[in-house]
Amino acid sequence: MVELTELDRQAWAKLEARAAEPNAFMSPHFVLPALTYLDAGASVVLMWIERSAGGLKELAGVGVFQCSLGTRVFPWPHLSAYQSEHTYLGGLLVDGESVRPVVEAIQSYLSRASCLWKGLELPKIHTTGPLAEAIQVVSKQRGHPVQILGPQPRSMLTLAQCGEALLRDTLGKKLNEINRCMRRLEDLGEVQWECLRKEGIPTASIDAFLDLEHQGWKGESGTSLRSTTAGKDFFHDMVARFDRDGHRALFTELRLGGKVVASTCNFVSGNMGFAFKVGWDPQHRKLGPGMLNEVEFIRRARTHPHCEDLLSFDSGASADSFINRLWPDSRSLGMLVMPSGRLASLALTATKRLRDSRQSRQPKPENDAIITGVKA
Repeated sequence: MVELTELDRQAWAKLEARAAEPNAFMSPHFVLPALTYLDAGASVVLMWIERSAGGLKELAGVGVFQCSLGTRVFPWPHLSAYQSEHTYLGGLLVDGESVRPVVEAIQSYLSRASCLWKGLELPKIHTTGPLAEAIQVVSKQRGHPVQILGPQPRSMLTLAQCGEALLRDTLGKKLNEINRCMRRLEDLGEVQWECLRKEGIPTASIDAFLDLEHQGWKGESGTSLRSTTAGKDFFHDMVARFDRDGHRALFTELRLGGKVVASTCNFVSGNMGFAFKVGWDPQHRKLGPGMLNEVEFIRRARTHPHCEDLLSFDSGASADSFINRLWPDSRSLGMLVMPSGRLASLALTATKRLRDSRQSRQPKPENDAIITGVKA
């Protein structure tokens, strides 16, 4: 467990607020509860990069890593950015005015510590963001370029585009069916939609979310937050920390007759929102309460007072998520591998060539069939 003073935690939170790339999953309000409850006893390396400003030291960068003896991608001892089971965006927190100096400081440190670690792995990093671009430029100048592996699109939502027109563009005639489901839900009782943030997140809403997220396949498979005491405690602590720090927890709820039938949990970092998890009542599965909740958010987010400081939302979604149809924008996430020296770079390049060669020799499927439709 990382031992930090209260002043350290405050400096970390202030850095998050001015980071070049907002990232709720690198917030102390996420990382510290994750290390306390989800990965208790885990050994981590904390990179704490400071700069001198007016004779005083100011935090300019934070990275949290675990030591790896080697992976298939990077088969030598290296540092890999800490990822809990609920981390959906990786990287580092870096001051927006110090991106390149921080990257250069990390590169210099790794060169000096090359007897211990041969580089860094940064999973789930924004591959075209200012941090990845600075790492590529600095590494190339030092003669050991980075590799970016497995880039995939991540759905994003630009709040300025939200509204009925966006729903029509993304859903087409499907929106008529969704509206019919809302009317059928209204036949069962009074329906309310609410966004919770600036007045704080009530305990009842937190418990309702945990109950809904636990229902269905997540509870059956033991992967819901409520399935373990550690998961439940992590969630309560994390939401409380974000909520205390400028009301940076944001929930949406769809209620039927006063009972929550769908809920989302999200967090705010900088000028961005970050979707965390969703839950809905399987008793009303045929009416799609989870989808209705998301549609109402798109309808109202652009003008809602709880979202007025936000420019966009990161979905945190996997490639098969239903949210990909609703949120039309995207950015690329991938694994960035940064060698710490020339020999590590050469070896990494050779490993990649061998891997690519093996993949190219894999038999390709016969192209004698055309898929005309798929039924789930």
